[in-house]
Amino acid sequence: MKLITKEEKDAHLSHVLFEGGKGLIYGGILSTGLYAYLKHKHPVRFKSFTPSIRAAILAMPTVSVAAFWADQGSWEFDKKAHQGDYEENKFLQDLKNWQKLSTSDKVFTVLNDHKYQIIITAWAASLYGSWVYVNKDPIMSVAQKAVQARMYAQGITIILLLSTILLAMKDEELKKKQPKPIPEWKRIIYEKEMEDKKLLQQQQLKDEHVDKAHEKDTHPSNIIKELNRSKDQESH
Repeated sequence: MKLITKEEKDAHLSHVLFEGGKGLIYGGILSTGLYAYLKHKHPVRFKSFTPSIRAAILAMPTVSVAAFWADQGSWEFDKKAHQGDYEENKFLQDLKNWQKLSTSDKVFTVLNDHKYQIIITAWAASLYGSWVYVNKDPIMSVAQKAVQARMYAQGITIILLLSTILLAMKDEELKKKQPKPIPEWKRIIYEKEMEDKKLLQQQQLKDEHVDKAHEKDTHPSNIIKELNRSKDQESH
């Protein structure tokens, strides 16, 4: 069984808290959506809810999703941190580099890592939001509303594209501060050296165990005991 170091323990806690924070945000969005849906789509039933039930509608999904993401974060950490010596060291080093980043750099990094999901979600939300906003106008026809909503959506799309350019520029800036990745041939040599080191340590422990057993067997007191035991057996 491998004993974890304080560094690994702190890295695990940091990763779990980060993933739990993400789950807290997602759970909060889900809870707010559910609360708004019940309030506007089922107003009569919603009014019959007690304050405790309304609080539970907001709290339960939030807490549940946060707990799920934190648990998944713990599982992902164990999986990534124990793939091999090289992968483990690389993963821990990446976490160290992450912890050294400022808050703004962390925000940019998270946004850049999930930029495609964010762009698609924001684009779809802009289409829906634009239509909902334009559809409130009682004067325009449906065709005019569709054209107007499309114009709003196109404007938002341009803003999103500019945002991706800014994220890419910031990502390049952050990568310049990071150490260059280790070439594949160096990684293979490193893993081989670590494997040989482990085998050598195991052989040394085995030799020490054999030496201790040999010393115990050849100790004068043990020899005398063995001779006395043999004499007792012969006399019987």
